[in-house]
Formats: sequence, structure tokens, C-alpha cells
Amino acid sequence: MSIDTKSIPLTRLDRSLDRTTAVVVSMVVLDVLWWTLIYTGRVPMPGMMWLMKSGIPMAAPGAMEAAVSHAGTLGAVLGYVVMWGVMMWAMMFPPMTRFTRDYADALDGRVGTVTATVAAFLTAYNVVWALSATIPLAVQAIIPGGIYGFTETHTTFVIGSVLVLTGCYQQTAFKRSRLRTCCSRVAPHEANVARGFRTGLKHGVSCILVCLGPFFLLMPFFGEMNFFWMVALTTVVTVERLPASWGREFSTATGIVALVAGLLVLFLRPSLPIVFSM
Repeated sequence: MSIDTKSIPLTRLDRSLDRTTAVVVSMVVLDVLWWTLIYTGRVPMPGMMWLMKSGIPMAAPGAMEAAVSHAGTLGAVLGYVVMWGVMMWAMMFPPMTRFTRDYADALDGRVGTVTATVAAFLTAYNVVWALSATIPLAVQAIIPGGIYGFTETHTTFVIGSVLVLTGCYQQTAFKRSRLRTCCSRVAPHEANVARGFRTGLKHGVSCILVCLGPFFLLMPFFGEMNFFWMVALTTVVTVERLPASWGREFSTATGIVALVAGLLVLFLRPSLPIVFSM
């Protein structure tokens, strides 16, 4: 007796595989888009003409913040927020892929509702990261001479200090607790767009707290448009979110490396490969 397999409904596992595969593919495609926009310069870069006339490389420490400060307009600030947002999305989608996959897998409901809930989650998450642009802009406003001027004047002190601070932060219990939250499994629950948006906001804030060291201490002072550091820091925040225990160990190890490197810079004062002018 033959069985018509087409008449057999998909099991929950089959549906789950289809859903999670779609989520992973979507995350990869979107991440390629974000990196392409950054690499090809298809994002707002306020003050670029001033940077070029001043002979300041785009990848110099605090260059983009200095350009926004020079422009001094709301449009420049909004352009910076968009640029920063796309850059953060490019760097955060790789470490977020596993959690987003698990989040989608945990949702119960119709396909349309599940899709809308995941979209709401990612939208809120992306908004939070875009608004985190206010952090480097605030640092730019507070530091005498701005990030660029202060780092150029006190290069070894600044670079050594941010490395030490990052290394110390990586070792804190607060960092580890936030990292556990980011890596936690998602309990099954009913798909709901409003709840998905709220979850995205909370998870975005949690991820920012996890990444305070690499993204908000190192990047602005190393030069956020430096692609080497973008890729390196993306690798760090991706590996430390792996569910295995060695993900946490990797986070601790990078903190130790940053701390030692910072102390070496502060006490040995070596020549650093940081360019402030073209």
C-alpha cells in the first residue's frame, strides 16, 4: 500500500527548520547589505568635504564626530545617526543571528504574525543601536578638543587608557551577567507584534551594555571607519556570544589582552600605527 507523502502535514520540526533557515538567510543577506552600504560609502557622511580640505583621514580617531561638530547642524547629527546605525547593524547582525533564529523558533502563531513579530523585534533592535550614536557624540562634546583633537595631543595616554578600561570592563560581573542575558535561550510564547517590539528594545539596550568596551571605548578612539578594527571587533562580539562556555572564556581572554596591551602602551609608549593626517 503506497502512502501519499504530499498529504502528510509538516511536523513542527519541519516548520521550525523552514522558519529558522529563512531567518538565518535573511540575517546574512541584510548583513551583506549593511557592509556593502558602509564599504561603498552609500550612507550619509556629514562633513566629508571639511575632512578632505583639512587633510583628516576618515578612519582617524574621532574624525566623523569632528566632522559633525564642524557642521553643527541637526541634519549633520541625523546623518551621523544613520551612518552609525548602519555600521552597528553591520557589526551586530553576525552575533545576533543565533539569538534571532532562536527567537523566531520560539514563537507560536500564524506565519504572518510570526513574521511581523520578528520584523518588529529587529526594527526596535536596530532603532536602539542607531540611537546609540548619541554616546560618541556626547563624548565628542565633553572631551576638550573633541575625540580627534584630544587623541592627537595625548595619543599614547588615550589609546592605553581605553584599552585598560575595556580590559577591566570585560572582566566585570556586570558584563558577564549582560552577556548571559544576550545568550539566553528564548522560552516558547505566542507571537505578538507589540511584545516583539518591546523585546527588541530591551535586547538592544542589553547588547549595548555588553559592547560598551569594544564599541564605545575602543572604536571612536581607534577610528570607527577603520575596516580592520570593524572586522576585528565584529569577530570579538560574535565569538563571545557563542553558547559554549568557551565563548565566555574568549570574552575574558580578550579583556586580559586589552588590559595588558593598554598597560604596555601606557608604560612603554611605543609608536602607534594611528594616522591623523593625509
